[in-house]
Amino acid sequence: MVTAPARTRRGPLSAAYLAFVSATGLSSLGDAAWVLALTTTLVGVSSATTAGLLIALAGVPRVVALLGGGVAADRYGPVRVMVWADLARCAVMVVAAGLVLAVEPTAALLAVVAAVLTVLGAFFVPASGALRPLLLPEEHLVRGNALYLIGLRTGQAAGGPVGAALLGLGGVAAVAAANAAGFLVSAAAVARSRPDGAVTRHDRVAVRTRVAEGLRHVAGDPALRTLVLVVGLVELAAAGPVNIGLVLLAHSIGAGVAGAGLLLTAFTVGATLAFLLTLVRPVGRRAGPVLVLGVCAQAVVLGALGVLGTLPALLGGYGVLGLVTALSGVVLTSLVQRRTPAPVRGRVMSIMALVVFGAPLLGNAVIGASIDLFGLPTTMALHALSAVVAVCVYASSPVLRGARLD
Repeated sequence: MVTAPARTRRGPLSAAYLAFVSATGLSSLGDAAWVLALTTTLVGVSSATTAGLLIALAGVPRVVALLGGGVAADRYGPVRVMVWADLARCAVMVVAAGLVLAVEPTAALLAVVAAVLTVLGAFFVPASGALRPLLLPEEHLVRGNALYLIGLRTGQAAGGPVGAALLGLGGVAAVAAANAAGFLVSAAAVARSRPDGAVTRHDRVAVRTRVAEGLRHVAGDPALRTLVLVVGLVELAAAGPVNIGLVLLAHSIGAGVAGAGLLLTAFTVGATLAFLLTLVRPVGRRAGPVLVLGVCAQAVVLGALGVLGTLPALLGGYGVLGLVTALSGVVLTSLVQRRTPAPVRGRVMSIMALVVFGAPLLGNAVIGASIDLFGLPTTMALHALSAVVAVCVYASSPVLRGARLD
C-alpha cells in the first residue's frame, strides 16, 4: 500500500476542484449528447419499440459494473480510474466515428457502443464520489458536492442541444468525434487533481472479495446502513413521479407533451436553486434537522401532486419537489462520504450509486401499473408514504438525528 504525502486541502473554488467539476460536466455532456444521437438514429433505422428496448438494455451493464468500479477506485485511486475511464471512452468514440463513416450505422452497432460507454461510466461515477472528500476539507464537502452537481446537471442539460446541433451538422460521426475530444479534455482536467491522502493497493485480491468487503462495511455500520436505506427510499419516492409520473400528470390535465416538458423544467429549476443555495449557505451543524424537514416537505408535495388539477399548481409543486429532493440528496451524499473511511469509500459510493440508479428502474416499472390499479391520488400518496418511511428510518438513529456537516 502506498499513501501520498499529506497536503493542505483547498476549498471548492480551488483550481484543482474546479478542474474536477469541469471534467464531470464534460463527461455528462458527452453521455447526454450520445444518448440523443443514439435515440434519434435508432428510431431512424428501427422501430420506436426496438429503439426503446435497446436503450434500456444498454443501461443494464452500468448497474452490473458499478460495484466493480468501486473496487477499482479503492484499489488504484479515484483519479487514475477516472482518467482511465475518460481515455477509454475517448477511444470508443474514435472507433465509433470511424465505423460510422465506413459503414452505415446499424442498431446493433450503436447499442454495443452505448453499452460499452455505460460500463466505463460505471467506473467514473463511484470514483468521482470517492475523490471529492479527498480534494476538500470536511467543512467544505457540502459546498463541493453542490458545485459538483451544478457541473453534472449543466453538462446533462447542454448535452441535448449540443448533440442535436452536431447531429444536424455531421451526423453520428460528428457527435462521436466531438465526444472523443470532450472525454480527452475531461481526462486532462481530472489529471490535474492532486488529492490529499490518496491510497492505492497493489494486491491480487479477487474483485468479488473486495465487493464483499464493501458490502460488509455498509452492513456492519448501523449509521451507514441506515443512510443507504434512506437514500433508496427517498429515490424511490421521487423517481416515478419525476420520470414517468410527470408525463401522466400532464396528460391527466390536458397539458400534453408540452406540459410535461414544463414540469421537468420546473423540477430542474428547483434543483438548481437548491444547489446554488447550498453552495452559498451550507447546512453545517443543522444537517440532521434540515434533512428531516426536506424529506417531510417531499412527502407533502408528493401527496399534493395527486390532487392538484391545474398546470400552474403542478409547476409550483414540481419546482418545490426539485428543491427539496436536491437538498436532501446533497446532505445524504455528504453524510455517506463523511461516514466512510477512505480505503473503502469507492466501494461504498458504488453501493450508493447502485441504489440511486436502481430506484428509477423500479419506480418507473411500478408507477404506471399503480396508477392503473389505484388511480393517481392514491399512487402519489403511496410515494409520499415512502418519503415518510424514510424520515422515520432516519430519525430512528440517534447518531444521525444530530448529524453535522460543519
